[in-house]
Amino acid sequence: MARVPDVPHGAVDVDSDADAVDVRVDAAPPHVEPNEFGVTLLADIMLHGLSDTVVRVRVKGSDDVHYAAIVVRGGVAQLVHFEDLGAGRYSARIAVARDETLHLTVVASDFETGIAWLEHQVAQGGMGMGGELEAAAEPPPPPLVPDVVLGGGGFGGRSPGLAPVVPPPSPAPAPMPAPAPPPVAAEPAPAPEAVTPSGGLDGAAPVPAFVDAEVPARVVEGVPFDAVVRLSLADLAPTAGTARKKAKALFDPAREIEVAMQLRGLAFADGTPSILSTTLPAKVTDPRRLVFALVPDGPGRGHITVTFTQPPIVTPLAVLALSTPILAADDAVEGIVAEDPRTTVASVAAPPRSIADLPTLVIDESMSRGASQLLVTAKIGRTVAKNSVRLPDKSAYVEGIYAELSRIRKTFLESVEDDPDEAADTARRDVRTLGARVAEELLGDDVNALLWSRRRRISQFVLQTSGELDIPWEIVHLVPVGKQRPDPERYFLGDLGLTRWMYGTSRPTVIPVDPTRVVAIAPDYVDHSLDLPRAREEIETLGDLLAGPPRSAADPVEFRQAIEDGFDLLHFAGHGRWRDIAPLGQEIAFAAFSEDHDDGSASYTDSDARRDLPELDTSAATSTPFVFLSACDVGRLRSGATGLGGFAEVFLRGGVGVFIGCSWAVRDDVTALFVRTFYQRTLGQNATVGEAVLAARQAAREAGDLTSLAFTVFADPRARLVPHGAGDAGDTP
Repeated sequence: MARVPDVPHGAVDVDSDADAVDVRVDAAPPHVEPNEFGVTLLADIMLHGLSDTVVRVRVKGSDDVHYAAIVVRGGVAQLVHFEDLGAGRYSARIAVARDETLHLTVVASDFETGIAWLEHQVAQGGMGMGGELEAAAEPPPPPLVPDVVLGGGGFGGRSPGLAPVVPPPSPAPAPMPAPAPPPVAAEPAPAPEAVTPSGGLDGAAPVPAFVDAEVPARVVEGVPFDAVVRLSLADLAPTAGTARKKAKALFDPAREIEVAMQLRGLAFADGTPSILSTTLPAKVTDPRRLVFALVPDGPGRGHITVTFTQPPIVTPLAVLALSTPILAADDAVEGIVAEDPRTTVASVAAPPRSIADLPTLVIDESMSRGASQLLVTAKIGRTVAKNSVRLPDKSAYVEGIYAELSRIRKTFLESVEDDPDEAADTARRDVRTLGARVAEELLGDDVNALLWSRRRRISQFVLQTSGELDIPWEIVHLVPVGKQRPDPERYFLGDLGLTRWMYGTSRPTVIPVDPTRVVAIAPDYVDHSLDLPRAREEIETLGDLLAGPPRSAADPVEFRQAIEDGFDLLHFAGHGRWRDIAPLGQEIAFAAFSEDHDDGSASYTDSDARRDLPELDTSAATSTPFVFLSACDVGRLRSGATGLGGFAEVFLRGGVGVFIGCSWAVRDDVTALFVRTFYQRTLGQNATVGEAVLAARQAAREAGDLTSLAFTVFADPRARLVPHGAGDAGDTP
């Protein structure tokens, strides 16, 4: 354990296993004062992993101070918030892989706004990767970033201030170096490449701008209203009587900005486009104001997602999600009383280069009265193709796909004992036909032609969406268009490494797994017709890899308590289903469940999860755990006009970093094989989630079953599960 003397706002130490990691802690000098944003430097830390482990960075400070650490991993910076343990004690867990060197800068602020400002800087690459500009009239001043050195030798005698800096490269694995001399301002960073994390800047300096969206605090069904989106070089005052979401993001001043809106429970008024283009304002006094005319559907709640992109980058630079209650026409009162404006701040994170460069499929959807309008955008390299399609009855369309999958599976199970190879070939051929049909119906010629032309070079395919989660995109099969030549090989999106990301949810790349914070359940059903003899193997695999049996939960009450206590990894291996009686939704069944006495007491629903895991501000989350629901029908959602639903949406909105679920009924034995392969690769061999899912799909496919494509994976494909032994770090500084 390395300790440092007291410094302003708190003492910093690192608790770790000396055989697992080398640690160096350099305290800030006593005279360090907050910068102009109220951020004080506490310590500079270097960690070098001798084996896969998790360390605990601690601060003994004050109850009224906010603490965080900037972590540089592989040249990419991330802000980690410290968890308040009470009595002035704060802690953050940092995973370190074998032969990995990490640089951490621990900071404090008396003001929450100071940490929020710092988080924005880090998210946009401002900590030596782009910088932040003060809003000002033309021409803007050079980028300024806080005087935070991201590792590489401590603070020395440098005084706080503002200076352009760049992060040091991660050193090659080696013994911990001796402290370096005091850092000095580095040379300016080179001009970004054509496709960069800050939005595809072609040599232009990124410019920060404020974006916000406003809707009336209440609207009336059938009565049109305006949703207003604004871009400005200065923060704008909110409008009375509105619900408002705002953020600050970096834009390329030389490129057009596409502002797109996706709706649920609302519709665009006649003649209103779903996408408007604008440019960055030239002056502080010249904000851009975009108006979308909308019409509410029936009573309930209307949901709006606004995205800001700069092609050819298709991943949003900012996402604003807001909602407003819809009053019934006969309940409306004349002249809705204006309320004080309600403003919330959105978390903004430009896509890292490693994600922005991956093959990407963007699915933006607006839902109104059961009809879906899909805007599909595919990007591979710098080539972008688009398609727009309308599904008059989205629910019927999706249920039709799953009905066909059910028929294929039924035929497979009826014939597999007679001729396993023929049954498997027939099933795969039928699924390919179904997937190709969906591709032709939804993707369109331009998107299909682009994907087909690059089919042999696609891996780690990323699907990002504002909320379209119920179509089984994993089974979609690429198809040739026009004169493109057919190919006898199979090209399912699932087999091309498809992972999903829903706007506004976390995308962690490292998930620490403490065995004492693992919950794994395989119910022993009292109704023996529900027995799943291989489900127990999934729990045993986790126990073997984590060197001890995980915590379990016998019923929904214990399950709820496990969620409340906090967890790093949650695995459920049992039955799941869509519930067609009140309360409608998804549910997982515990041991006492019986269809003859289905009173809900032995089930846990997505509504229960929404109560137990309310939607969080993911930017302030202290952990982003992993959830695997190895149960039928819980990996997808049912289309809804006024909002999302299902376990995937609830867990992701509640701060979960990776969610894996199953979209349809699967075989017990092949599911166990999938799960075992996945955990052996992630927890046992340090593979990424993307790599492990591909290996698990291959294992299931070779078993001759449809299960390989049944699993939906919401994750950054680069994410890793990093286990560490119980007792590595306690809670007392």
